Amino acid sequence: MDINLHKKLDREALKISKEYSGRVGVLTIILSVAAVFLYSTVLFLFANGLLSPLLTVPLLAVLTFISYTPMHEAVHGNVGGNNKKFNWLDKAVGYLMAPIIAIPYTSHQKEHFTHHVHTNKEKDPDVHIKNWFDSPKHFFIGSIRTIKTQNAFVMNNYTRVEIFISLSWRLLFVFFTGIMSIPVLFLGWFLGGFITLYLLSYLPHKPYKETARYKNTNIRLFPIQWMENLVFQQNLHAIHHLFPRIPFYNYREVFQKIEPIMRAKETPIISMLDQRPV
Repeated sequence: MDINLHKKLDREALKISKEYSGRVGVLTIILSVAAVFLYSTVLFLFANGLLSPLLTVPLLAVLTFISYTPMHEAVHGNVGGNNKKFNWLDKAVGYLMAPIIAIPYTSHQKEHFTHHVHTNKEKDPDVHIKNWFDSPKHFFIGSIRTIKTQNAFVMNNYTRVEIFISLSWRLLFVFFTGIMSIPVLFLGWFLGGFITLYLLSYLPHKPYKETARYKNTNIRLFPIQWMENLVFQQNLHAIHHLFPRIPFYNYREVFQKIEPIMRAKETPIISMLDQRPV
């Protein structure tokens, strides 16, 4: 494609993206409050014997997955928007979600920005999971390295306090409810983390070969469009990598407007089910 045409398409896409970014993320704030309330409610019901472990684990897993989206938005400044007087909202949401998913907000900011700069390259801190499903050994090692990276990418006093809080509330919960709550808390957290990494990191960048801006992240379309709301439109993750300041709830509208541009630039657009080009 002619370089001038490339630049023209870039300008068109950027212009459209600005129409959907910069405002206070009210929906993100609502989602974060709902996540904390529901997560706390599930723990309360389990602690009082009103919810079985078999129900508690999947509920905690889903809520752990949900908690990452507001944190992710906070990392990119999409909660407070472009108005600097609302920047505190990003920190509030980020630090509020961190104890649920057990990822220090302080460390994750630097780690995630590094991922954006070096997507699919050797310096990408998220590449630990690219061989996840090659063998049980790869899955175990990839998971351990990911946990270490997320918690220690930036190690300072803020990170240490966040790790302390994440561990402390869990230890207190076990102290008051008994050791049988250990596998419930662990499985709820681990499964939630797995879902998050699978949907927001593994699938969007698979097979981890392309590094070009429009090609390093894919679009995965569900057979029924409304289903993407179940994953907060994260199946349209290429929109985020192109324009990180667009909040998740606007991915679909932006995709519909710039899809021709993305196709012209050969962004992978595939089926969520059979991995075939759409």
